[in-house]
Amino acid sequence: MFVAIKSKFKNNPLLYYALSICATWAGIGSLMNGVAMTQTYGIIPSLIWVFGNTLACILFGLVALKIPKVREVFRSKPMMWICGVMCVFQAWLSMNGMQTIFADTPIGQTGGTVVAYVLAAFFLIILLRFGMIRNVLTDGFGWLVVYLLAVAVTIAALIHSHGSYNVIGFGLEAENMKAGIWKAILLLPGPFTYPYFFRILDYNEKNEDGAQRINTKLAFTLGGVFFGVYMAITFLLAWVQFTPALNLVKAVLITIIGTSTLSSSMYSIYIAFGKRVGLCINLGLILFWHILIPLGVMGMWTLMASVRIYFVCAGILAAIVWHLLEKRKAVRT
Repeated sequence: MFVAIKSKFKNNPLLYYALSICATWAGIGSLMNGVAMTQTYGIIPSLIWVFGNTLACILFGLVALKIPKVREVFRSKPMMWICGVMCVFQAWLSMNGMQTIFADTPIGQTGGTVVAYVLAAFFLIILLRFGMIRNVLTDGFGWLVVYLLAVAVTIAALIHSHGSYNVIGFGLEAENMKAGIWKAILLLPGPFTYPYFFRILDYNEKNEDGAQRINTKLAFTLGGVFFGVYMAITFLLAWVQFTPALNLVKAVLITIIGTSTLSSSMYSIYIAFGKRVGLCINLGLILFWHILIPLGVMGMWTLMASVRIYFVCAGILAAIVWHLLEKRKAVRT
């Protein structure tokens, strides 16, 4: 069966890439933080945040392919290492979310901790052995399951609430709007911190597996659109009430979402540091995760997002300057 799916991927990888991009970008915080944004800041700030989330991968596809030298800068060793370190935080964020989301279920936080450790250990091994195709196909299949569960959970929660919904304002106050806009801006540099996304671009142009070349700009655009569809489905969850059974299904849904980001983050670490060093770093992130647990999901995301915007902007600026200097040199000669 895997051989047949692999063959389909090689013949027409566009949708597989797009689903993998969407799954990688979604992250465990997309649903949890989305609900928190709506309930804390209101409808309009949350929609602005959703727009930034949807635009991020589309913007990456445009910038990485259109601005000369961007790929060279982000493929340089220093930038790869910085992005690799950021992926450690992405992995921790996913593991934190898995632990937190099981707190309101019979499994509890302890069970959620075990789930996070088991999945991280699984990807530590399988990605070292199988790499690119396995990550793409795992993400693609997992994201189709996410759509099905997201629709089921949302409909079931709406029915269970019996018209008794949470009261949420529009959030047009200056502070709320400022928070929505700033958090949306913080999202835009995010895709540049995934070496996996740059590997998709390189893999599409030249790979040993014989996969067909596709329009990668379209793949990242579709990835953003697929993510927007998912956010539209789950946006309603901020208004509803959950039974213990629905909490468990929601926990499974969020864990599947987090699994895609966890796998791509750990694979990105292998890309950034190589297999041997990457294995040590991935093993270390598993062993030292317990130190970062108290930060929580939103706290860890805010810390990571506040840092990455500066070095991503610096990297893009360096690429533009590099290109302009080369053009000036060419004109002189």
